[in-house]
Order: sequence, then C-alpha cells, then structure tokens
Amino acid sequence: MKKLTLFTLMFTGVFIATITLAQKSASFRQQRPEETAFLNKLHQELFDALPHTYKNWATGKEDLTFDATKYWCRDPGSWSICNGFILKTIGIADPYQLDWQVDFTMPDEEMAPLLSAAVGNIKDFTNAPQVAAAVKSTNKSKLSIFIVTNLFIVGTDSSTPLSYCAKTLPVTLSIPVPVTLALKGLHSAECPIMDGGSVSLHGNYYDNAIVFLGKPVVGKKTETTSDGLTTTRYAIGYDRTRISKMEVQNIVVTFKGDSADIDEAIKLINWQKLSDLIAK
Repeated sequence: MKKLTLFTLMFTGVFIATITLAQKSASFRQQRPEETAFLNKLHQELFDALPHTYKNWATGKEDLTFDATKYWCRDPGSWSICNGFILKTIGIADPYQLDWQVDFTMPDEEMAPLLSAAVGNIKDFTNAPQVAAAVKSTNKSKLSIFIVTNLFIVGTDSSTPLSYCAKTLPVTLSIPVPVTLALKGLHSAECPIMDGGSVSLHGNYYDNAIVFLGKPVVGKKTETTSDGLTTTRYAIGYDRTRISKMEVQNIVVTFKGDSADIDEAIKLINWQKLSDLIAK
C-alpha cells in the first residue's frame, strides 16, 4: 500500500508538471538573446535615471537583481519551468514594455508631529473645509515615482489618470527635455472628500503628476469620480506597426506625493537619459 501510494504521488507530480509545462508552452516561447540584452539594458537605464534616495526618508525595497530571463516568472519556485521564457504575444500583440517604481516615506519622528498638529487644528469635525485642510496637511509623508516604457492602451478608460480639485486647475510642469504632456494635479481643501454624507478623515489629498515623452497625447477623457474630485485620463500614442521592434517609443512617468515633493523629485530625475532612450 505504501509503495502504491508513493507511486501515485510520483505519478501525480509528473502529471502536474507535464500539464504545467504544456500550459507554459501554450503561452510562452524561448526568449531570444537579443531580447534579453535589450530588456536588461533598458531596465538598467530606467533604474539609473530615477532617484533612489530622497532627503532622509526611507526608501522602499527595490529588487537589485533584475534578470529579463526571469521577468515573466516572478515566483522563484517556478523558475525551473519558465526561466528563459517570454510571452508569445511580446512583439506581436504586446510591446517590449518595462516599468519600475521607487517609494519614499518620511521618518516616524517627523510624521508624528504632522499627525498631532492636524488633529489639533480640527475644532469642528462637521466643518468640511477644516477637516479637509487637516487631512491634507498630513498627506506630505510619502512620495512615489512610477515609470513605464512603451505604454500601449486602446481607449482612455484604462489610460493614465490625473486627479485634481476642479477649483484648482492642473499646473504645467517645467521639464528640461521635450515632452508631450507635463501636468500636476492638486488636491485641495476646497474640494473636501466625502464619505457617506460626511467629510472623510481618510481622504486621499496627495497631489499627482504625469509626464509623457516620445509620443503625443491621443486620447483624453474627464469625469467626476466618486470622491468628488475630477479625473482626466490621458492616452499616449504608440505605433503598433513597429511593435516587433526592440525600441522605446514612449515613456510615461507618474508621481504621487505632496506638490512640493513632486517638484523636488522632478529635479532629481535624469530626464536627458530618459529622452535619449526614445527611438528617433
């Protein structure tokens, strides 16, 4: 009985592995050396262009061991069956796309006074602008920068959003290289974020920004979202006829943080390096 059980387990394991490999072969193909080289080099360029320290803030964990041969099998346990593979759709239906994100967080000893002061400034919890101003004053402790290349989205529903208070229109950003879009959306106490008829104590008052390089804006859709703010979604162009080319057509950089921190972060990015990546 024990031998039979052991055989059954071994057979089941081989069967599952075979099915997994079959599924893998249906969706993936072997990654070509030139693809590996392109993706590894592109990742390093993106990494080098972004800041990895900000003030005395803590930096979020970053994986410094990027390897394009493992990019489509993020779980180390699956490396044995997908190491060196790439999606079959890459270069046909999907572009050679990479992204990276850096996150910074204010130290606790600086964040605590912000929270204490915010609570002390609320004299009337039914006063929406007062509560909104207090919550806004605490949304200065985090900063995120996200970058993606070869963004290809059909339609504007899933395109890059810029959120802002309708009473405070987006601000045009100054970027030292040619860009096709550079806007900062401001969240303001003039647009209190409501929750069930009362002002929310957990509303998102972080500002945000978008920068497009390479291709122009090809779509724009504005709506009022459930939080009462205005969101405009921008779609960036992508030449699908060149999807098989290992090149960078567009770069999108987005920011989330306090307006002043976003301005500082923009100064720390190597925009020339990013601009040089765009295929001419």
